[in-house]
Amino acid sequence: MTFDRSQTVDRRRVIQVLGAGGVAALAGCTGGEDADDDEMDDKTDDEIDDETDDEVDDAVDDEEPEEEEAELASLEETPTGESLSEEDIQALVDAFDDQPMSEAQHEIEGDERSYTPRHVWKWVSDENLIGLHFNEPNPEEATELDYITIGQKGLFTEESQPDEEFSHFHQHTADGWEAGHGGETGDGGYWLTHIAVREIEYPFHDEPIEPQVDYGFMPTPPEEGSEGHDVDWEAPDGGEGDLDDEDRDELLEIFDDSWTTGQDDAPHGTPAHVWKWVSEETFIFLHWDEPAVEEAENLIYFGMGVRGQFTGDDIPAGQEDDFTHFHKHEADSWEAGHGAQDPEQWGTWLVHHATHDHEMPWGDVEVGIDREFMPTPVEE
Repeated sequence: MTFDRSQTVDRRRVIQVLGAGGVAALAGCTGGEDADDDEMDDKTDDEIDDETDDEVDDAVDDEEPEEEEAELASLEETPTGESLSEEDIQALVDAFDDQPMSEAQHEIEGDERSYTPRHVWKWVSDENLIGLHFNEPNPEEATELDYITIGQKGLFTEESQPDEEFSHFHQHTADGWEAGHGGETGDGGYWLTHIAVREIEYPFHDEPIEPQVDYGFMPTPPEEGSEGHDVDWEAPDGGEGDLDDEDRDELLEIFDDSWTTGQDDAPHGTPAHVWKWVSEETFIFLHWDEPAVEEAENLIYFGMGVRGQFTGDDIPAGQEDDFTHFHKHEADSWEAGHGAQDPEQWGTWLVHHATHDHEMPWGDVEVGIDREFMPTPVEE
């Protein structure tokens, strides 16, 4: 299947145009054109030159505070994180307690319950689930998180594959975990995105990969031209549905890290987001539908942030179409943290993967990587 991104809006240009709004505001305060023409007719050339010089001096004076402010922009590095603790991993395993795969695929027996190898899952809507992929087959014995996962119900057809980041299809019912990979055209299951959250090495890659959207994760290409899409089947656990308040609160308790300075504009901290470090360089985050996350009803994004500076070289794996948004470490408010004024400023590059179809100011967002999420283009 060929995925066409040519239909996307040029959000970078929109942001740039909106950023020039101050110029338009100044233009609106200059008065009527007729009055200006009459005044100019009554003035000598010398008077006009003197007034022009005064206006230029005033403009320079007005700009000086902005220059000083830019000079004072913080270049302090984003704090480093750490791997998940044993307690963190156990809390996450406990919270991701759904079983969207058939019993025969629960090949790992843990102390708490059985598991699909390396994975734990959580339903977040009638059609979508999120997952964690650990470095050990038994999640209870894991020491590192390797991937975050987002799944969409569907069929093993080209029509049903949401987009290219959903590289892997897994059947909901199979005789074993390995047997669930791919399938026959029309089989029911989940199209899965995997986002690597640290440098890892897996057999389906020729060499280790750094944090990135893993378009090469165990590819299961569907039959070319195959048709059909159906989500009206029930998962083996019948657990489809939104997170309830208890689920939300359990996740909020686990995602308890912070990395920004001066941007706690919501009761819990940064608006709509909660964070969890998973390595020195990366964290994962949950983005909710309300600024005060304690009041949220739906999880709308699951994503990752990577420490770096506001340069193209620091965009993870060069995936500028996926890591669209840079957020500063230090700012006077959350809004002021979007983008940066200097390439040497530190922050994080963020990839937002939608977990619900929803609306944002830039338009309708479908489940998948939101490649229009508040672009903050770097200077070329």
